[in-house]
Amino acid sequence: MDLPGVLAELGRREILSVLLEAGPTLNGAALAVGIVHKLVLFYAPKIAGGNRVPFVHAPKLGLPPLRDLRTQQFGPDLAIEAYLQGV
Repeated sequence: MDLPGVLAELGRREILSVLLEAGPTLNGAALAVGIVHKLVLFYAPKIAGGNRVPFVHAPKLGLPPLRDLRTQQFGPDLAIEAYLQGV
């Protein structure tokens, strides 16, 4: 899928913000083409199980430095928020 093309079309339709709630394959594709500005990762150990987070599948994906990193705990669950690019 041409993710930058999809975003360009949404922009033409005046849709200026998109929430990508996806699995590790689409997350990796979006990160690889550089269209992600902000990350929010919710981790719920009781639901996810184990100690691994299947956030992204992308071979040799080099992320830029995370900016404005914040964490928030909700009982045993954790939310991590950070920016990859200026918005």
